[in-house]
Amino acid sequence: MGQKTLSDREVRARPAREPAAAAHGAASDGTPLRRGSRELLRDLNSSLLIEMVRESRPISRAQLARQSGLSAPTVSTIVGRLIERGILVEVAIAPANGGRPPVLLDINSTGGYVVGIKLRGDGLTTVVCDLDAHVVATSESSVSLVNDPAAALQAISTATRDALRRAGVPRSKVLGVGIGLSGVIDSEAGVCRFSHLLRWRDVELVKPLRRSLRLPVWIDHDMNCLAIAEKWAGDALAYRDFVTLSVGRGIGLGIVIDRSPYRGATGSSGELGHMIVEPGGPACECGRFGCLEALVGEDAIRRRVGERHGREITRDELIELAGQEDEVTIEVLEAAGRKLGLAVANMLTLLNPEALIICGEGTDLGAPYLDPVVTAVREQTFADQGRQVAVKIQSWGDEAWAVGAATLVLRESFSLPAPDDAGSAIWHRPETPLPPVRA
Repeated sequence: MGQKTLSDREVRARPAREPAAAAHGAASDGTPLRRGSRELLRDLNSSLLIEMVRESRPISRAQLARQSGLSAPTVSTIVGRLIERGILVEVAIAPANGGRPPVLLDINSTGGYVVGIKLRGDGLTTVVCDLDAHVVATSESSVSLVNDPAAALQAISTATRDALRRAGVPRSKVLGVGIGLSGVIDSEAGVCRFSHLLRWRDVELVKPLRRSLRLPVWIDHDMNCLAIAEKWAGDALAYRDFVTLSVGRGIGLGIVIDRSPYRGATGSSGELGHMIVEPGGPACECGRFGCLEALVGEDAIRRRVGERHGREITRDELIELAGQEDEVTIEVLEAAGRKLGLAVANMLTLLNPEALIICGEGTDLGAPYLDPVVTAVREQTFADQGRQVAVKIQSWGDEAWAVGAATLVLRESFSLPAPDDAGSAIWHRPETPLPPVRA
């Protein structure tokens, strides 16, 4: 597995590794560590070992000690506690030359579960995933959430309980709930500051849901969730700096810099689709005119193809026409792809990432739409940057957005702790079942 995504807080929390201090409860200058400091150091070492297991799975205790610099007794103690908690599991791999197979360690994928939810204007998608982000249950709920935050809170609570019940997951193994939605999201405060799709402003989600569900809850922009999912278990495992481009009805961007999602000063980074590229152009659902999304998004493409054919075109018909190589449809798709590709090439010139991952329901439109994007990336970026960037087009499933939200919980649960929030780490989850939640 690749390295996990770390937030700025997590990077600041990473101390110099001092095995002797961990073993003897003293700082490098010999000053005894306070109890809180010893607990934090133990948590940091636990996080380090889990991260190393995820990266090199399976791996032996001796290898962990050598690679981490921790003493063998310290590794043995921490690993033993993590096995008792059900986070790690021992596996035996037969050696090539025979003999007794070594005891190796791996992540216990069933050691915990997370709930991921993607909010839309007309409902929500809910998934339950294991520690490897594999889906064990999924469901769809249809309910109007536009202008109705109260309906969203109720729907999230109901969907979470129903999904866990159907998955047969005991509450003692539930690490938390992640929620992805479009808009300006203050992930630290747990508040949706603004969403033109949902028509929300300053809607508090995390606090009321934590009270209702009695579970940890996190929210983030849905594109950040997708980027985190790519880093956790997708195509970006090996990359430190990459961007995830979602194409479809909207055009969104998830930016990862030095393994951490970049959210901007107010949580509104990545709104590539709302760059104005044609002043005075078509109206955009954000209320402005000439946004990229209003020109090259799926709705704009359907409208343009429909105008040329003299009738309204559904999404399924658009995909069918593209597959049949309908001349009008191909012409419109290629034109939209070239315009989108130029915007993407400019973005890559600005950010210079290692990889571009293209995903979203718009990938169903196929080569006529996507090939011009890749061509522009290769030919229109500054100083041949586009010829060096890795471009991956990912197959798409309807539940991918919700899986992205689920990996938001995994990231927080496995992250390096800070002194004030270590309790969210996976190794701190309750050993006994949580009290029942009132319906």
